[in-house]
Amino acid sequence: MEKGVLEIDVPYGDENFKVKWLSIKEIHTESKFVVSVADKLYQGRIASIANQRIKVFDNDSIYTTCALQEIVYLNQFKEGFANRFSAAIEVGFNLTKAQDLRQFSLRSSMSYKTDKWTADIAYNILRSSQDNVEPVNRSDGLLNYRRILLKNWYLIGTVATLSNTEQLLDLRANSQLGIGKFIVSSNRAYWGVKAGFNNNLERFTNETTNRNTWEGYLGSELNLYDTGNLELALVFMGYSGLTETGRYRADINFDTKYELPLDLFIRLGISLNYDNRPAQSASETDYIVRTGIGWEW
Repeated sequence: MEKGVLEIDVPYGDENFKVKWLSIKEIHTESKFVVSVADKLYQGRIASIANQRIKVFDNDSIYTTCALQEIVYLNQFKEGFANRFSAAIEVGFNLTKAQDLRQFSLRSSMSYKTDKWTADIAYNILRSSQDNVEPVNRSDGLLNYRRILLKNWYLIGTVATLSNTEQLLDLRANSQLGIGKFIVSSNRAYWGVKAGFNNNLERFTNETTNRNTWEGYLGSELNLYDTGNLELALVFMGYSGLTETGRYRADINFDTKYELPLDLFIRLGISLNYDNRPAQSASETDYIVRTGIGWEW
């Protein structure tokens, strides 16, 4: 169970059975699960008890008792790689006769979860060409590692890359280390904030001198998923120069995702990058609006 939906692999039918977590009246398990209760993680079985409460236990040991809505994540405890792995891929393509416009986009992600840490990888590209216009290229990548601490705190390390023609960026490589906290973590939504330090390495496609600077950053992530088949996600990252004072940057991403049958989905995404000191003759901002159909597993 995650994002407020309990999914059960049943022996009948071709699709898993899904039900809203808050609609559960009573539940008992024989297998051990990784159970996230408010700001703590447990490994054990769960069972309904009096007054619509849930106990997390194993053999004769009761680890905690809580209300149903306090359980925000539930996954059968297995050691196998496939049980901890998830991925998604999304593609889009446009072709017009006028000016021979050709546009291709790809979004991809992979995630691996344990009871103590999570690793995420993402890579996105956009390629566009048409007659009498310079080609448009954009790509960004992400490698993210999050280690769970106590009381909704976590350590986070990230390597993020970006290149785009609008800001004359051949490569921007950000290496980040910080600490974060989930302000809200429930079956309806989660909202977290994080702060830390970032090394910003940049190469440009014109004569602008390469840069290697240090920045402080402050970020926030909001995810809403108790909205039927629709999910909403907003990520903001703001940077302030430490070795290059007076420089400010921001990266903003907004996604709406609608789930379809057979693990398919359609998604609309908007990304904005701002830099008050871009490369010489480059734009301060670059944005992209993406639509596509994808599949996740």
